[in-house]
Amino acid sequence: MRRVAPYLLFAVILAIAGWTWFSYQLRLDVQKRNTSTPPTLLPSTLNSKAEGFVYATSEGNRTVAELRAKDYREVKDPPYMQLDQMELRLFHEDGKSFDLVKAQKGNFYPADGRLSSEDDVEVQMAVPVEGTPANGRILNINAKGANLEIKTGKMTTRGHVEFLFHQEGGEGSGHADGAEYDPQLKELHLLHNSFLKWQPKDPKAPPMEVEADDVRYREVDSKVLLSPWSKMRKQDFSLNAATSEVTLEKGTIRHVTALDAQGLDKTPNRHLDYAAKHLNIDFNEAGLVEKIIAEEDARLNTIGDSGKTNTTARRMDLFFLINEKESILEKALANGKAVLESTPAANKGETKILRSESVELKMRKGGQEIEIVQVHAPGTIDFIPTRPTQRRRHLEGERMTITYAANNQIESFRSTNVTTRTEPDPTTPKKSTAPTLTSSKDLAARFDPKTGDLLRMEQWNDFKYQEGDRRAQAQQAVQENAANRITLTQNARVWDPTGSTDANEIVLNQKTGEFIATGNVRSTREADKSNPVTQATAARMEARESNTLIRYEGSAVLWQGENRLRAPRIDIDRKQGQLRATGGIIHQMVDEKSAAARKSGPILTNVKAADMFYSDKDRVVEYRTGVLMTRPGLEVKSNQLRAYLEPEDTERFNEQPSGGIEKAFAYGAVNIVETGSERTRKGNGETGEYYTADSRLVLEGGKSEMVDIVKGVEQRRTSGKQLSWFANNNKIIVDGQEKKPALSTLQRKR
Repeated sequence: MRRVAPYLLFAVILAIAGWTWFSYQLRLDVQKRNTSTPPTLLPSTLNSKAEGFVYATSEGNRTVAELRAKDYREVKDPPYMQLDQMELRLFHEDGKSFDLVKAQKGNFYPADGRLSSEDDVEVQMAVPVEGTPANGRILNINAKGANLEIKTGKMTTRGHVEFLFHQEGGEGSGHADGAEYDPQLKELHLLHNSFLKWQPKDPKAPPMEVEADDVRYREVDSKVLLSPWSKMRKQDFSLNAATSEVTLEKGTIRHVTALDAQGLDKTPNRHLDYAAKHLNIDFNEAGLVEKIIAEEDARLNTIGDSGKTNTTARRMDLFFLINEKESILEKALANGKAVLESTPAANKGETKILRSESVELKMRKGGQEIEIVQVHAPGTIDFIPTRPTQRRRHLEGERMTITYAANNQIESFRSTNVTTRTEPDPTTPKKSTAPTLTSSKDLAARFDPKTGDLLRMEQWNDFKYQEGDRRAQAQQAVQENAANRITLTQNARVWDPTGSTDANEIVLNQKTGEFIATGNVRSTREADKSNPVTQATAARMEARESNTLIRYEGSAVLWQGENRLRAPRIDIDRKQGQLRATGGIIHQMVDEKSAAARKSGPILTNVKAADMFYSDKDRVVEYRTGVLMTRPGLEVKSNQLRAYLEPEDTERFNEQPSGGIEKAFAYGAVNIVETGSERTRKGNGETGEYYTADSRLVLEGGKSEMVDIVKGVEQRRTSGKQLSWFANNNKIIVDGQEKKPALSTLQRKR
């Protein structure tokens, strides 16, 4: 027992000692664990360094901005914080969304409330606290280096910027060198070399590209300002300008205002360009052009295979027809000194230049060619020849309407209160180079749709015509260009210094001056030093060879003072000094110059015959077939009668035989009756002669016979080879035939 006790005690002591050592070690480990590691010494340039950084600003109960970073380092001088993997949230007033700015590295300046980064900076706009992004805002900006004011959220970068945005009407992208964004003003400013590309919501719709040096996007009024130059293009559309303003609606371009702008719409079949100092363009929801307003030096050019048309004006309104894929010019209104110049393809028609204060153009389907031009104010149009055979024309009028054929050639033309001027035919040598002038209240013209040459022009309501000394007027006139012919109807009249012609209808040959008048024709040849006024009426009149050959037909009457000629047909040759009447004539001449006429007064001579011929050179009038000539106290019947007129000092042809008869020769079945107050003499023979100077009658040929009747009773009958009697002294001379003496029979008094 005594041996066991010491060993047990030793074991207990060892156990206590072991427990004591174990407890000490255990307490030592706990103490080690509860004691922190001494901090690492900081560089001398830093005040502090830590992981996890949070910085926030607020207004009342609303958080305005919250800045976070994974690591930060606080720099002593100048004081700022270097942040790694920084993230800034700028909360909107509604608290439902925020603008997010992220960068791998950045610097925070607490005193200024400013962030900066030299690395790539990403900005996401309108990030929702919950849900998906809202439409109508710029969504993403990537910039190479940026500065940002935390309080205002204004960001500035001078590096390269790229951005993406999504709006209700579509999405877009762009880039620039340098940018500024102010969330309070909601304005994005691209500083240099700016480019934007906009894709409408419809994937089939062509995108719009916009370029400018300086671009400002104002979200408040949905406007994009481009300066100092700008370019826009979309498929076949392009626009180059100085300063421009683009208006957006639900993210879609709806309006563009541009200065010193020039637009182009070009397809394989259409070339349309326009320009102005001020240009306003309206787009539809799909981004297609609906309307263009061009002001100050506005210009519109359309070019096609058939030619080109240039239009200028102070203001021009262009209206477009929109189909599924494109905008096509449908109508254009040009106001203020409008000029439309239409030039056909080579050798196809004439160049037309239209001028007016207001012109409306309606385009043919496809927008390549003009279909109708309407002029809403007084205007002028010039037809400029493109071929040597064409005549230059100038027209002034009101309410013009021009219809074009399918190849850009004029097909028809209408106007009111019109005056025209047509230059002489360059291919026809003429003595006169005077232009042709016309006027009327109404005009309609038709052109060859293939060549553009004038075919027919109709003018009515107070038509007037002038070409040198030649003039005309009527209620209606029709000009046929190919035939150089004008047809005047309703109170038609043509005249020149030598005379005039009135008729129901007059057809005038412009090239030769010849004309045909029909229906109630009345013609007047003016008096001159040699001849009095000569007038005529007929159913029809024809004037040829410079008005030197005249023909009257149908109850023709030609008179000069009291001298008068009636016949179905009268022909006058002024060059040859001849007149011919046929078909049964009645001719009346008044002798006012002979000695007998001066003694007793005018002596009237009437002649009836089938035909008549007069030569002014010989002053001889010849009547044929069934001739009956009557003078005071004298009647002569014959088959043919030749009257010699008394000589006159005439300088030119007197187309109406007039004056006293010096002598008259009758041929064939001559029958002469002389009637006095108490005595009547009747004579017959094959030929007869009458001399007015001594009132001598001569009968001869065949069985010439003369009967002397006094108070109705035959007193003497005389026959012979030749019988001559003198009415003035009542003397008869009888010349008997050979082998047959003259025979005179006296009636005895009872």
